[in-house]
Amino acid sequence: MLVLASSSPRRSELLRQWGYKFELVYAPVAESLTEGVSPQDAVQALAERKALSGYKVWKDNGGSPHDLVLAADTIVVLGERILGKPNDENDAYAMLKALSGQTHQVMTGIALATEIEERLQIESAVDVTTVTFRKIDDQEILAYIAGGEPMDKAAAYAIQGEGGKFVIGVQGSVTNVIGLPMELLVDKLDQKGVFPVQDSG
Repeated sequence: MLVLASSSPRRSELLRQWGYKFELVYAPVAESLTEGVSPQDAVQALAERKALSGYKVWKDNGGSPHDLVLAADTIVVLGERILGKPNDENDAYAMLKALSGQTHQVMTGIALATEIEERLQIESAVDVTTVTFRKIDDQEILAYIAGGEPMDKAAAYAIQGEGGKFVIGVQGSVTNVIGLPMELLVDKLDQKGVFPVQDSG
């Protein structure tokens, strides 16, 4: 059985759209990134931390140790700066202003935890997508923030929502930018013997 350790509605929706059946488990962890390591290594470690926490909660609540627990974490990197979720509207404005007319990277770490031969094993990977914004003016930024969409999104935008109108270029997986790199994940799940459910209707 596939178990998603995430409270993100976007990740749940992506899994459903791609045909996967899964259960949900909530196992929040501190989302602090380790100082002094690369963003790619940091997001991978955080995904592993989330998968481990989710696995423990799932198992402690009667789940099979052989179920496959999936976790993910997404960050946005602009130059040397990591953009997380905005703290408030001013923070969202500053992020969007910084992204205007620039190219940035979206990194999602995925991690899969399960027990094999009575040993817990975690496999993880990172996908990177390059995104370019057109120039956006203050009026557009303020109108976008007023709509509320940026407030719980990494780097204060959602490519699958109104924020998509700022994007003029994407190199790599679009689902990665939404929060779950499905092309990479499908490959990993195939290797684990977890496949989409075929619709018989």
